Amino acid sequence: MGNLSPDLTGPVALELAKAVEQLPGKHGMPGGARFELKWDGFRVGAVCVGGEVRLWSRNGKDFTAKFPDVQAALAAQVEVDCELVVWTGERMDFDALQQRMVNTAATVRRRLAPAQPASLVVFDLLAVGSVDVRPMRWTARRARLETLGAAWRPPLQLSPVTADVTEAREWLASFKASGVEGLVVKGAITRYQPGRRDWVKVNSVGVGGVRFVGAGHVSTGQRTVRR
Repeated sequence: MGNLSPDLTGPVALELAKAVEQLPGKHGMPGGARFELKWDGFRVGAVCVGGEVRLWSRNGKDFTAKFPDVQAALAAQVEVDCELVVWTGERMDFDALQQRMVNTAATVRRRLAPAQPASLVVFDLLAVGSVDVRPMRWTARRARLETLGAAWRPPLQLSPVTADVTEAREWLASFKASGVEGLVVKGAITRYQPGRRDWVKVNSVGVGGVRFVGAGHVSTGQRTVRR
């Protein structure tokens, strides 16, 4: 792992978001606001070193054995911040995720994973190879993440991001029926701060006339919905 920080070998501390009633404006975050969808799944840090893949919850619980389908899809040396989701038809199914937690690893591999495969929605990059990229600005991390994600196929998904108000409104309206919970906002020049709540989030329930700033495409399970 070269000079990579030991805290990136897992479990990995993840950055958090604080709940607010209204989203900040276009310039309400350092360097400008960047908006992402808030997924209805399990938040995890994925650590992939030398072909060994581990998935850790935000609380440090090892989820690897519960998601063999996602584990098999990850291979390169990369540490990412992401969300585990399961799709039933056109909607995210949180109950299906819970079923993986209460059943044995053998049952997950034999029955649950084949019947309802999980997807990994990735929205931030923490390290690649032996380089810790957390001190880099969000824009630099995102550029590297998009380069990595260009060749991905389901179940690996790159979470969309936008800085266009009209598009963000469309996301919230179009994907609420799929189980998208709201939006998360990050500053374009911010560094990754494990354990801190420097991001903000707004749930889709009760947002009313809030103005959103947000662009990109939405990957849903085994399909991609483009803007």
